[in-house]
Amino acid sequence: MANPPPPLARRIELGALLRTYRERAGLEVGEVAEALGWSYVQKVGLMESGKRKLAPLELDALLDLYQLSPQERERVTALGKEARKRDTGPAFVADWAQTYVALESAASHLKLYREELVPGLLQTEEYARTILEEGNALAAREIDRAVARRAERQERLAESDALRVTVVLSESVLRRAVGGAAVMHRQIDYIRKLANLPNFEVRILPFSAGAHLALGTSFTLLHLGDPVVTFAYVEALTDSDFFDGPPHTELYTLAFDRAHRASLSSAESLGMLDRVKFEPDPLE
Repeated sequence: MANPPPPLARRIELGALLRTYRERAGLEVGEVAEALGWSYVQKVGLMESGKRKLAPLELDALLDLYQLSPQERERVTALGKEARKRDTGPAFVADWAQTYVALESAASHLKLYREELVPGLLQTEEYARTILEEGNALAAREIDRAVARRAERQERLAESDALRVTVVLSESVLRRAVGGAAVMHRQIDYIRKLANLPNFEVRILPFSAGAHLALGTSFTLLHLGDPVVTFAYVEALTDSDFFDGPPHTELYTLAFDRAHRASLSSAESLGMLDRVKFEPDPLE
């Protein structure tokens, strides 16, 4: 059975949900702060971004102000209780990476588009080590921890209540020889193994698809909660961006949907994985 999502994930989910209810009520941030007697407007923004915990009385006041139904109120109250628990995230993980891992653990559906590299959640240990060792940016102990952490995240994929994962990989991901031909062969085998799981879908976007909206980017969409809250996650070398509302989430969702439609079918994608694996290495 999977470990419950950390309080950080629930706090971010709660904040996004409360912002949705505020907008539905037609209230501005300043109006909420004034109605609740909060001395600074920024408190609303911190709460909606998941950076501030809400005491039970504060949450009750918000729910009254937003006029939630009994069913909505019950859901939000339970979420608030989880969000107030103490965070116990690993100290060696950067804040932005810890936030992503927390959201991933709470997600019911992940959608990943990658242009150049296999997503961390799909990487073999050899492939991951090759990437992490590049540039000598991490000490050996830090690399060992990062690889172990990815392996722990991968365990969730085979659990009985596993989240859904939909992956679109550009053909260039398969043809970039990270770690050499042998490492790539084993990496492709692992992707193929994942593709056979009932909760997993792998699509390959061939070069022949030409231009598309997601071209030149890599990103993840995370769907969590009920009602569903969508986050778009874009990672760089030293930080990342999270988007939890329109127009950002709408555009990233559109980009993913178009890439998915332009990709090969699941069966055709498995065929391409096999062809690329057994193609002769041009460097040999």
